Formats: sequence, C-alpha cells, structure tokens
Amino acid sequence: MNAYLIELRRSPLLTALPLLVVVDLVVLFGRSRYWIGVWPEASVAAQVVTIFLGPLLAAVSAWQAGRSSRSGMPETVLAAARPLWRIETARLAATLTLGLAAYVIGCLTAAGFSLSEAGPGFLWPSYLLLGMATLVIFASVGHLAGRWWPSAAFTPIVCALGCFISMLALPIKFNVLAGPPDQRLQPLPVALRLLFALALAVLAVTAPPLRRSDEVQMRRQKTAWHIRLVAVGSAVVSLTSLVATSAAGELRVDRPAAAVVPLCGRAEKGSPEVCVWPEHRKYLPELTLMAQRLDQSGSWLKSPQSFHEFGLRRTDLGDRGFDIAEGHVRTAAIAMADGVFAKSLGRCSPPPERERVWQAMDNIRLWLEYRSMGQDPSVSDKGLHMQGVEAAQNEATRASRASESEQRKWLAKERSYILQDSAWCTADDQI
Repeated sequence: MNAYLIELRRSPLLTALPLLVVVDLVVLFGRSRYWIGVWPEASVAAQVVTIFLGPLLAAVSAWQAGRSSRSGMPETVLAAARPLWRIETARLAATLTLGLAAYVIGCLTAAGFSLSEAGPGFLWPSYLLLGMATLVIFASVGHLAGRWWPSAAFTPIVCALGCFISMLALPIKFNVLAGPPDQRLQPLPVALRLLFALALAVLAVTAPPLRRSDEVQMRRQKTAWHIRLVAVGSAVVSLTSLVATSAAGELRVDRPAAAVVPLCGRAEKGSPEVCVWPEHRKYLPELTLMAQRLDQSGSWLKSPQSFHEFGLRRTDLGDRGFDIAEGHVRTAAIAMADGVFAKSLGRCSPPPERERVWQAMDNIRLWLEYRSMGQDPSVSDKGLHMQGVEAAQNEATRASRASESEQRKWLAKERSYILQDSAWCTADDQI
C-alpha cells in the first residue's frame, strides 16, 4: 500500500488529472449534445471519451513502467526485497486509479446533465464497463511496453499512436459511437472484453523483464515458479479471450420490444398516436405535433392511426417505423411522410421511363416532410445534405409556402400524374 501511494503521488497523471478531466468534458460536450436526456446515448457519450483517454493512459503507463530503468539504478528493482510483481502492480494500479478517476468524473457529469430530462433509469452499465475495459487494456499494454523498452519518449509515443490506430482499425471493436434505444450490448462480448483486459493487466505485472546489457552482471531475484505460472496462464487467457471475442459476434443486437412498455401519446383527441421507446420520451411532444400536422390535411390525404419508432414493431418483412438519428427528428418526418403517402396512394412503382411521375412522388413526399415539421423548408433542411432531389426540394418548398387553397390545387395536380394508371399503385394493408 505504501508503494502504491508513493507511485500515486509521483505519477504525472496526478498533476495532469485536471487536464484529463477537461479533455473528458470537451469530448463529452464538444462531439454532440443530443445525448442529454437519453440514457443509452448518455452512456455511449461517456464511453466514447476512452478513444482519447485510452492512448494517453497507455503513454503515461509506458513512461511510468520504465522510470526506474531510466534513472540508472535498475538494481533498485532487481535486488528489491519485495517481489517484482508487487512493485509493478503498485505502479499499474496508480496509473489506472487516476485514469479511471477522470473517466468516472465524465460518467457522473453525463448522468447529472441527463437526470432532469431522461426520466426513470440511469446510465447503462454495459457501456460503462466497455469503456473501463478499454482503459485497462491500453494501460496494461503501455505498462508492459514500458517495462521491456524503457524509453522516455519513443515508447510512450509509439504506445499512444499504436493504441489510437488499433482502436479505429482492428476488426474487434472496443467501443461504440452511438446508443439507439432499439439496440443493446450483448453480455457475452462485453464479458470477454473484460476478461481480456484483466488477463492483460495480470500479464503486464507478472511477465519477466527483458535482460539488458547493463544488467547482465547483476544478481537478481529469481521469479517464483508460481508467478511464472501466472504469467504464462494470463498470456494464454488473454489470447484465448481475444479469439473468443472475435468469435462471439457483434457487440450490439436488437433490443426486443417486449422488454419495455412503449411510451405513447397524442397531440389531442383524434390525432394519430405516436409511440416511442421510453428512453426517447423527450422527443414525444414534438413527434405528436408532427403527426397532428400530417393529419390536418383533411380530405387531401389519409394519415395512419398510429406511428411507431423503429424497433417497436419488427416484422419478417422489415420495420417501417420512424427513426431519430443523432437527435434530429427530420428522419422521423421522412418515415411519417412515407407512411401518409402509402396510406393515401399505396405503394407506387411506375415504369422507370415515367420521370414526371417519379418527380411527382418525390414532390409530395418532401412537401409532407415540410408540413410535418411545421417550419419553413430552409429551417427544416438546415444541416442536411440531400443529393439528387434538388428539383423536388424547390417544388415542395414553393408549394409549402403557398396558401392552403393553392397547396390543395398543387397536390391535386401532382396526384393526377401518379394516378394516370391505377396499376402503378397497390394498397398497403400493413398500414
């Protein structure tokens, strides 16, 4: 414990802890803020920070592990009364304590900012454990590299760059970038990643040091046979768990709708019902207003009686629910507009050469999107990059800015192109 406290006080991470926390918070709030008020998204936002904390922790861990060798007194460690693995454990534990402290502060901040909007629930532990496993893995890799190649600059830099590149390039993923409520992490892949992290940490402190030229003539303690056995065992377990992680499949799977009670609401009596995952409760008021605007077309168009978020009504033929992508409800407007179009006209497949018919279909769908948003089209399209529909955007924008009577005439004209041949459209019984 004394060695651990000494290493904790000497660690450069102790001085840099405020900087680590600043980096954590900058990444947390600088990447996006749509996660606020959504528990799975807040959990992922807290976990994504490890993409930056992990390489930094690997670099500092490598520097710490090679400190005694660089001091010119390797005999201090080699001839110490205490076993070498205890000394290395104290060093790695100090590094992990400070690194995980910065990580926990970020997690608590994400929870604090979400409490008022998110409703019942809390951060999802599976995402937080995934981030913790990442930090332990990178700190262990840095520690082992620092023990074997105790360079003050080269080893930490290589560890930081190598860890960052491996996190992005390796087929085995140790992080996720989004946390939609219709998906969850599988317990087995997360458990295997935690096992790999633990085995790697044990290997980092029990692996025998490489004998360098300045230590050849020095008398050193012999590593106990049981410690050698632990080192070999941890190496085998780490390799086995890594292979098993690759074979375990995807980290995320579809979350069954039966696991929750959907949250449903209407803007007013008689308006279409909108159902969302409980974690997306903060979007429900805006979504119900969107559904109400689409239902106010009267006899112009027909609206479905209900709209469901993606994942709540999966079928063998797919899922027609609306999605909320990165906190933007415009993606929900696209799905709602398609539902109203299919309810009113059916599923239409005119011949490819009838370009004007296809154009009319695009015009009506975009006009419905603008209508559901209840905003000027320039505001609705802000931040979106829609290619190939410029003509439909211009036409739908012009129509949506016209009076109600003019919009009705415009819609009748566009529908006439689609209904030239009744064989083009078939009724959709699933709506």
